[in-house]
Amino acid sequence: MLDPILHFNHLCNEANRFDHTAPMKGTAQGGPTRSSRATAMVHLAMHDAFFGVAGGQALYLGASAPAAYAGAGGTAAESCAVSEAARHVLCALYPEQEPMFDKGAADLAAANSSVGAALSYGRKIGMAILKLRDKDGSEVNAPWIYGNAKPSHRTDPLNNQPEPLGSTWGRVKPFAVQTFHVQAAYPAFGSAAYDKDHKEVLEKGGAASQKANTRTSMESIIGYYWAYDGAKGLGTPPRLYNQIVRLIAANMNNTWADNARLFAMVNVAMGDAGIHAWHYKYAFDLWRPVVGVREYDSNFGADAVGGQVVNPLCDPFWRPLGAPKTNDTAPGARAFTPPFPAYPSGHATFGAAAFEIVRQFYKAKDPVTFSFDDDENDNIGFEFVSDELNGSSVDNDGALRTRHVRKFTSLGDAIFENSISRIYLGVHWRFDGTSAKSIKKMLEASDNIGGVPLGRAIAQDIFASGLVQANPLAVPPV
Repeated sequence: MLDPILHFNHLCNEANRFDHTAPMKGTAQGGPTRSSRATAMVHLAMHDAFFGVAGGQALYLGASAPAAYAGAGGTAAESCAVSEAARHVLCALYPEQEPMFDKGAADLAAANSSVGAALSYGRKIGMAILKLRDKDGSEVNAPWIYGNAKPSHRTDPLNNQPEPLGSTWGRVKPFAVQTFHVQAAYPAFGSAAYDKDHKEVLEKGGAASQKANTRTSMESIIGYYWAYDGAKGLGTPPRLYNQIVRLIAANMNNTWADNARLFAMVNVAMGDAGIHAWHYKYAFDLWRPVVGVREYDSNFGADAVGGQVVNPLCDPFWRPLGAPKTNDTAPGARAFTPPFPAYPSGHATFGAAAFEIVRQFYKAKDPVTFSFDDDENDNIGFEFVSDELNGSSVDNDGALRTRHVRKFTSLGDAIFENSISRIYLGVHWRFDGTSAKSIKKMLEASDNIGGVPLGRAIAQDIFASGLVQANPLAVPPV
């Protein structure tokens, strides 16, 4: 029989991918924030539909859940409930892709049989999830006014960009955290710690034509491997991390119940990671390297003062390698800097939240095999081919990228590399993800600097509390 969780997880990932691919690009749940909310809702619906039929876990919906399922049980019923719950939520979130979801449901029914009562129950679960998240703040949008003083965020000077994405996303109601987690400030502008990370991006994140560029081929590979910046045929980071978790789940021989629980927690953690990261992005309002390198010296920018000597950390003509517009060969297509502030890194927060849930899940399930402490590296490895480097994706000039199989010995390795990958594209400072220079120091760090500790704290909170609705008092600090 087909695993209904993995089946609709795949369709959810496809919805993300197609939503960022013409002609539907950005029409429904575009961008990392909205796509993370969407995947959380779909997987919560599957979680509650599955356990509503199978039992074994309390429903996330709690008092908002429909009447208890009273039909026949068994795998066919579990599959039908999951299918209809996921299909209903997906159709509401991605209406243009409804034929794909209908076909997916039909394929699952053909493989696993159909139970009418379970379909009805799954539909009610899906409706309840949609009702619970209605008017959750995701519908709010407000203009953002750029600041002129260093080091405030400003638009990418190399690309005409829309209004900054997600300036009010930090007001969205959290999914499952019991506290709104604290993000420490980045190193003070002009401090030794700031300048060290600034110099690293200047030298490692520039386009190939930049004279200061010292990036190695491997560092370029790392930058591209983790990108998924809303590109055609790829979608956003939540899709990437789901792809990796799917592979790990297969390696671990997960049951349907395992997958219902694991994928719900992973995607809810990413939903809350997006809310946290975007709250702090606009609270700290830090510039990206494309502006920070060009305007580091006091002689440059809207707040410039006169001078003749230019600080060596400033290059007013610097260009980043940039987030790749993979598979886009239209005239003028080129790499870019994402249109929202730098600190903390969304990539680092999403990835740390997702992978920390996986670490916690398998450590709890098999503490003998997975006996690491929270501040120690784990032994959950995997091999994965990124869609950025899969042998069929292309650069803006149509050149085919070589297929690359990348091996990780631990999820700690993946969390760290995902975080620092943004340095090598020149779109983030190291401290946006972590202050650490190694996996060991990243896992041991207690400074709460960057998206990695933020994402891990979110994941540990959700795992410890058991995937329940967010504490109403878990609101962003003023």
